[in-house]
Amino acid sequence: MTGTAASVGKNARWLAGAQAAKIVIQLVGLGILSRLLGPSDFGVMALAIVVTSLAGLLRDMGTGPAIIRARELSATMVNSIFWVNMAMATAVALLVVVLAVPIASLFDTAPLAHLLYALSLTFPVISFGAAHQALLERESRFHITTRADVLSYTGGLCAAIVAARFGMGAKSLVLQAIVQATLSSLQMFMASPWRPSLSWDASEIRRIFSFSSNLTLSNLVLYLIRNTDSMIVGKTLGAVALGPYSLAFRIMLSPLQNVSLIASKALYPVLSTHQADPERLGATWLESTSFVALITATLMGGLIALCEPFVTVALGQRWGEVARLLPWLAPVGFVQSVLSTAPVIFMVKGRTDVLLKLNIGMAGLHIACWLIGARWGVSGVAAGYLVATIVSAPLYLVTTARLAGLPVARLLRALGIQSGLGISVFTVTFAARSALEPFALPPLALLLVAGLCGGLYGVWHVGRFSPDHMFALRRTFHLAS
Repeated sequence: MTGTAASVGKNARWLAGAQAAKIVIQLVGLGILSRLLGPSDFGVMALAIVVTSLAGLLRDMGTGPAIIRARELSATMVNSIFWVNMAMATAVALLVVVLAVPIASLFDTAPLAHLLYALSLTFPVISFGAAHQALLERESRFHITTRADVLSYTGGLCAAIVAARFGMGAKSLVLQAIVQATLSSLQMFMASPWRPSLSWDASEIRRIFSFSSNLTLSNLVLYLIRNTDSMIVGKTLGAVALGPYSLAFRIMLSPLQNVSLIASKALYPVLSTHQADPERLGATWLESTSFVALITATLMGGLIALCEPFVTVALGQRWGEVARLLPWLAPVGFVQSVLSTAPVIFMVKGRTDVLLKLNIGMAGLHIACWLIGARWGVSGVAAGYLVATIVSAPLYLVTTARLAGLPVARLLRALGIQSGLGISVFTVTFAARSALEPFALPPLALLLVAGLCGGLYGVWHVGRFSPDHMFALRRTFHLAS
């Protein structure tokens, strides 16, 4: 095994364990919260997240990846980055407070303002630990960052469940975000030996300005893409309609994004040390992207076939609208999980300017499709999402492949194989479900038996038609050391 593959595998092992734990915890937590809270609570919180998810983008203003990528890193640079992050996060928090009431009026949802007041606290709290986390990831100390991630996520979810049990409604979801952000930053600060001082040098910021500014703007455009659909649904169809739509994303897209996060986070610090080796860059990125596609194609094929019993078991009978949205959004999740590994190549090669241009084009296409789809309700918005994703994905992938020095035909062939796997898993799982329906099994039994059939077929399919991917999977999670 090459040193690069071993390093990526070691990082991926820690990240995979953490993300798997978070997926399980999230599904269990959502199952509990969906029975304690109503659609309007989730809908109002989804509107708040449209605003406050900026915290995730502005936590380091694109400086975290710059810390990881830098060949030479001085203490003065890290200090300068830390104070820029804190200043910007505080300014954004104050801006959210000032605009809370106008934003609530825009969506005709008065309780939204109070949620935004509280959630603004998460901006400086998250930024406080951003530089520490970047330093840990630069050294590939993912055993520390992943542990902190799981513990903070679990703590936030437990706080939300307790608060919801005592009737706090949507405020319980706010408490979850605050507790999670606080626990995460505290753990990063304690784990990293670096401590901020008052030293400052503007020239250090100028050194990374082009890279970081383009990356930040690119992330802001992605934020627009990922949240404008919720804004359209909330504005045109109301918070109650937004509840099922947001839950469909949290159940389906969040786990898939977690899978892709494993690959991109594991790759970035390792490939940053091989910036001048395009052959290694391309081959390693393709292997990781194929692995992501392998997992997500299997999951989405099974989910589409079993969307009704899955939603009934996970959320309850009253969330039937979620099941009607999943067949549209599941293919979106598959494509997005593959695309989400691509920015690593743009960052490693220092071409965040190209990434920004691509994301701007994608944003325009997605917004147009959502506005057209909104005429047919929530399902129309979901269908518009699928159309925009399918149309924009080829250009994104081709540009990434060329930048990585990878033959486009090789990339398309690999993704075509994984798409065929997803279709095959769907066919087998749906056939098993159809064969079992005359027996009138409970939803849980139907889900388990048909899902097991699809899962076993998926394992056989990979071993039979893609033995190299099966070997890569075993090597990544079992042989890496």
